[in-house]
Amino acid sequence: MLTLLPIYFFGKLYYDLAKLHKRSAWGYAILGIVIFFAAQFILGFLLGLFLLVADVDLNVPDFALSLIGIAFGAAVTYGIEHLLKKKWERNPKADLAESDLLDQ
Repeated sequence: MLTLLPIYFFGKLYYDLAKLHKRSAWGYAILGIVIFFAAQFILGFLLGLFLLVADVDLNVPDFALSLIGIAFGAAVTYGIEHLLKKKWERNPKADLAESDLLDQ
């Protein structure tokens, strides 16, 4: 339930960024959501693997693990968004009108 707000905010963040740079807005909104969930999944997998290999008994409440997962997912999602923004600012998409395409 806690992940509903970050899903909205990261989807909107990627949507606005893609729209600003004339890219596929909905495609990148979905990409932002997928990146958020993938980062949480990877953190959970690596944490579980570490606990299994190290044979450690972790007595942490589920709420705390959920917050750690959300924070990690948010950091990864924001980092990738920042990289996309820098890349798109260096290489802007050409602003061609439809009439320009017909004349070529």
